[in-house]
Amino acid sequence: MAGLTGEQVVVDVVAASERLVPSTQPTTEPGERLEVAPDAPREIAGLADDQPPQHCALGHETPAGFRFCPTCGLSMDARPFVPGEPQRPKPEAELTPEETTERDRQHAEALAVLRKFEAEPPQYQPDTGRGVLIHFIEDGLTAFGQVWYRGQELQISPDHPRWAEALGWITQDRYQQIERYGRQFFDSGPWPGRRSYADAAGSFEQLTVTDHQGNKLTYGGPSEAELLAADEAEQRRGRSVPAAPAFR
Repeated sequence: MAGLTGEQVVVDVVAASERLVPSTQPTTEPGERLEVAPDAPREIAGLADDQPPQHCALGHETPAGFRFCPTCGLSMDARPFVPGEPQRPKPEAELTPEETTERDRQHAEALAVLRKFEAEPPQYQPDTGRGVLIHFIEDGLTAFGQVWYRGQELQISPDHPRWAEALGWITQDRYQQIERYGRQFFDSGPWPGRRSYADAAGSFEQLTVTDHQGNKLTYGGPSEAELLAADEAEQRRGRSVPAAPAFR
């Protein structure tokens, strides 16, 4: 580098940094005292005989004066992790009026976002290519943020934005599913059974339930109108999977 006089000065940055905090602890022979320059920083490790070694947040022993652990690189100011220590918010009684107002505002805003999210109809993104087609033979598998039921179909290809989420399970055969889930949830190809939910109208088991007032009621499953509505919803979905959620 050039100074004000224009004279070129070569600076060894590694050697310069060693004057602040050495990368290795200085060593001496037994009984020998380390001699240092009068202007050397007192933070250099090994200069102060009365400073015991310190430990980083992960427990590594570090010479006194180091700002970062030479073993893991953590700052020596990092707080040690206590397993099982609960990270609880400040108790309500300790909140200032301003903090209470801000907490209530954030809570109301979160509830408003939740109500808006629940009110929006699900959005589906169809597959544009000739992807993997499967049908479910058991209820209960959760994928793409949705629980899938017996008789439903879905199709997805590597070009779909959510293919990475499907890749880990959609190509599993029967035995791989049993190994992972304890049973087989889906099979390849289109659903071979009935094509309408309404075909099952009137065949559901009659159940006796109790309403919120304690009255006994008999429930015979969804009505034919509800089953037809389910048919229409599946036709609109057209084997597509839910679009990736857009959090705002």
